[in-house]
Amino acid sequence: MDIRYVPFLKSKQNEIHALAEVEPNLMKSIVPFFDFPKKQNGDTGVNYELGIQRLVKKFKKYLKELNGFYFDIYDIDDDITVSGLHIYEFLLKEFSSLPIIPVVSIDRSELQKDSVNNVKTSGALKSNVVAFRVTHEDFQNFEVIEEDVEDMLNDTFSLFSQIDLVFDCRICSTTTPSHIAKQIALFSSKFQNKYNVRNIIVTGSSIPASVAEILSSHSEESVHRMEIDIFTNLRSILDDGKLVFGDYTIISPDYSDADIPPEQMQNRITAKLTYSFDKKHYFIRGGSLKTKGRDQYYDLASTLCGKHFFRNSNSSGDNYFEEKSRREGGQCYVNTVIKPAINSHVTYMMQRILTNSI
Repeated sequence: MDIRYVPFLKSKQNEIHALAEVEPNLMKSIVPFFDFPKKQNGDTGVNYELGIQRLVKKFKKYLKELNGFYFDIYDIDDDITVSGLHIYEFLLKEFSSLPIIPVVSIDRSELQKDSVNNVKTSGALKSNVVAFRVTHEDFQNFEVIEEDVEDMLNDTFSLFSQIDLVFDCRICSTTTPSHIAKQIALFSSKFQNKYNVRNIIVTGSSIPASVAEILSSHSEESVHRMEIDIFTNLRSILDDGKLVFGDYTIISPDYSDADIPPEQMQNRITAKLTYSFDKKHYFIRGGSLKTKGRDQYYDLASTLCGKHFFRNSNSSGDNYFEEKSRREGGQCYVNTVIKPAINSHVTYMMQRILTNSI
């Protein structure tokens, strides 16, 4: 499988539909990484059982052409039981007819690792690749966690022929890219001395959980994407053909709807658009939806489409913003602008990668 780009997404409707509208010739080399999102109405087995089953139907309907995808439960409690099974075992079984790639880490319970082992040894899990996800706290020094990896995961690794090593830098806007790149290079080199690695995926984001940390209401701002700098620095010192670029598209890895009480939604949410260009994210923010209404999205789209970096009709996402800039179609809302923004981003990044422009 030729993996060129790994967008990291929450497994939510807008994210799924955004990928479904990416051009098929671009999707051939995209293998998305999904995290199961927190539930606003609580972490219960019944909620997750229904949610997972609905997801499987959506994947079969909208993402049936995917060559593969990763799926993790990083954001939710690791002790949830669904229909008598650990939530990850239930999820892997439900998705077993699709090309799912399981994910393990040393910062999870034994139950998640056992879930992977159980589904793999039962024959339900077809993937011969397992992903090992490691965050900055753990990839700073391989020797520090080497014994933990051996003790916790060697039995799991032995069930698979290859490992995809995933370096998750999370929010990396305040890091020094050259330093992070050196840590990743050293860790991956030592890891590969012991294990058979297929791909080295590097991801991160320069977007905080709240956009208010970047700009105030009724303003616009661009931020530099440090995750790209980390990758380009790494490529200069570790060019072994296994490196794969990943990012969190235009959603912060730390953002969660579940952290906002429903009764506060209208008061706290402002209209905003996010757009990626060059090595930057562009943000434009309006006012409170409660006081300023939804029509302000039309004005935000008009401003965006008037920028020199706007890509005219480059994707279904760009077409959406153009339509809204002409005040056409239905009104926008917080959720309706996520899909086109992700679609535009994924399309743009894949085109950049294919032309070696990153």
